[in-house]
Amino acid sequence: MGNLNTLINRMKYWCLNANLGYNQYKRWNIYPGGECDCSSLVIFALREAGFDTGSATYTGNLSDNLTKRGWKRMPVDGHPQPGDVLLNDVHHVAVYIGNGQLAQASISENGTISGRPGDQTNNETNVRAYYNYPWNCYLRYQGGSTPAASAPASNKIDVDGICGPATVRRWQEIMGTPVDGVISGQVRPDGRTYDRPALTSVTYADRRRGIGTGSALIKAVQRKLNASGVNVGAVDGLLGPGTIRGLHQYLGVAVDAYRPWTWFGNGLVRVIQRRLNEGRF
Repeated sequence: MGNLNTLINRMKYWCLNANLGYNQYKRWNIYPGGECDCSSLVIFALREAGFDTGSATYTGNLSDNLTKRGWKRMPVDGHPQPGDVLLNDVHHVAVYIGNGQLAQASISENGTISGRPGDQTNNETNVRAYYNYPWNCYLRYQGGSTPAASAPASNKIDVDGICGPATVRRWQEIMGTPVDGVISGQVRPDGRTYDRPALTSVTYADRRRGIGTGSALIKAVQRKLNASGVNVGAVDGLLGPGTIRGLHQYLGVAVDAYRPWTWFGNGLVRVIQRRLNEGRF
């Protein structure tokens, strides 16, 4: 079952924190510092949030696929609801994230449909005040099952080494913290002394000054590590080098095969995912 709050958080992440550029020719290169266009980003975020998008690939077939899967075309009345997909069937799509704002992929740094990877202008992907493109409809989720959900759902997460929304949600559930599928309030790693290449579901508290407010999940993890005898220091909610090193120690993978131990990498995440699938951390 999809989650609208996760959809909103993922759109915020990609449009504010991920340095994501605009390029229609490389529109599925969606990763931090990568490229997208308006429809590929919305479809990607919908999938991250657990929604079945069917065979949707662009604005022209998005409505047909979503309305078969629990969404309804609503009239454009100037009062969208958080999580509404704002659709012009031919030219553009965005997501309304609440508080009078929408999130979208707009245009490349060249003012065209293609450009370099990454957000060169800090506005290729953006959050801005709601406007009428004009939209043909608001696609609004009505709930209920979708074709993909008709088969019995597994309660297991994929052991794929990627700490995305599904893995974070399960981790939050097991640790008893608020569940939104995002590790929030982080500081950007320097890429030298530590890094988090396997973490894709993350937000940063202040993208300019590098100040983090911390995550409730990471605070719970830090408390558990400290209680187990693995000293990670302050419980600040930041997934930094000390906490990452502590995770390697706590999980028994502080060995050469998992170096560097201050890297939150795919191997470490797979170990975490296996434990989460066992209902423990």
